[in-house]
Amino acid sequence: MVKKLTKQYETPFEAWDSERIEKEAELVEEFGLRNKREVYKAESELRGLRRQARKAAASEDEEQRKPLLDKAHKLGLIKADGEIVDILSLETRDILNRRLQTAVERKGYADTPLEARQRVVHGHIYVNGERVNVPGYLLTQEEEKNIEVKMPEPEDDNEAEQEAEEASEEVEEDKEGDDE
Repeated sequence: MVKKLTKQYETPFEAWDSERIEKEAELVEEFGLRNKREVYKAESELRGLRRQARKAAASEDEEQRKPLLDKAHKLGLIKADGEIVDILSLETRDILNRRLQTAVERKGYADTPLEARQRVVHGHIYVNGERVNVPGYLLTQEEEKNIEVKMPEPEDDNEAEQEAEEASEEVEEDKEGDDE
């Protein structure tokens, strides 16, 4: 059976809301996002966490609260002694701050958010020794400690020029040999 793909986000209900559009554009620029779809994905993730938090708050069962609080703490969204109220007070910026792209910039591996995105997409970023090329990957606190950058060594210009000269000399020798 083929898995049916579904959207990972929900779009806004109102087509035109200038205040919302300005906030989204500000987030896109601040975090170096490719488009507003990435903002919508973060908002959908946040909506899901809040939905779970409301269900856990409505039931007095501690077994429902504990896994949710552990997940939010593991992601670095709340403190270890956080409550359900802390999850309900989260904002979209909090989710966007946990992305790999943002962590790369924050750790100083890139000067701008767009440069950080490029490093991630080009495969120069490793988390726990594994290459991760998804800028929207949500990091846990443990994974954030284990981010590495492995940049390829730049070729020496002199070596490249010498190789090009040698190749052109070989071509010239071949032409001379063909003429005889």
